[in-house]
Order: sequence, then structure tokens, then C-alpha cells
Amino acid sequence: MRIYLWGALLLFSSFLYSQQNIREANTLMQLDRDFDKATADNGVEGWVMYFAPNGSMLSDTSMPSTGRDNIRKAMEPLFKDSTFSLRWHPVNAEMMIPGVIGYTVGRYAGLRKNKEGKLITWSGTYTSTWKKQPDGSWKIVLDTGSPDGPQAKMKQ
Repeated sequence: MRIYLWGALLLFSSFLYSQQNIREANTLMQLDRDFDKATADNGVEGWVMYFAPNGSMLSDTSMPSTGRDNIRKAMEPLFKDSTFSLRWHPVNAEMMIPGVIGYTVGRYAGLRKNKEGKLITWSGTYTSTWKKQPDGSWKIVLDTGSPDGPQAKMKQ
């Protein structure tokens, strides 16, 4: 009888743990959508407010930026360009350490005009690593993206 009781308790606690992971992953998905909207509405300040104080941003073309001030400095020139736009949407979220660290993965698209006035577009895949802060909020501790490249030709 005790074995059945322990088995039922283990099964129930596993179910609760799974439900918590799903709720937290859904929270990160919504936060990522909110991050996109805040950036679209508020530019660089909307971008920076979702990073942890010690958060880092990696780019495919520059050195890492760590800390909100450095992230702001790295992104300000882009957001000062009135033709610049960057939008994204998450497609998946997972918890790495439930209640502590999780990540979102998604697609992004950007556009701006170059010096000749030609519209330049780009797209790619990103991942943002989120960490729960002491105040209970989730903030980004690492954001990075990988641009789409030219389609590779398959050897036959």
C-alpha cells in the first residue's frame, strides 16, 4: 500500500512540476511579445528596459555589449535612424532551470534605407535567455541572433 501511495505522490508532484514549467514558458513567450511591442513603441528605451542590469547582447558584427548603458550605446545609432525597424516573434520557449532561467527562440526581420535611399531588409533567428530577478521579474541576460544567409546548395 505504501508503494502505491509513494507512486501516486511522485506522479502528482511530477504533474505539478510540468504544469509550472508550461506556465513559466508561456510567461516568457508573452514577455518576448511585449518586448517586441515596447521596442516598436519606444525605440532604444523599449529595447533596454527588458535587459537585466548585467545582461549581454551579442551581434554577428560587433563585440558583445554588457550592461544596459553599453547595450543602449550599441543600439542608439540604429534607433536614431527614422527608417530603421526591427520586429520579431517568439516561436518557442523552454525552461532550463524552472523558476530561474529559461529561453525564447524566434524569428526577426529588420529594414532600413541605405545612404542611396534603397530599402534594405534582413531576417534571421534569435534566442533570448531570461533570468528571474530578485524582484520576481524576468529579464534578458543574453540576447543573440543569427542572420539568414544565402541558401546553401546541396551537393548531389
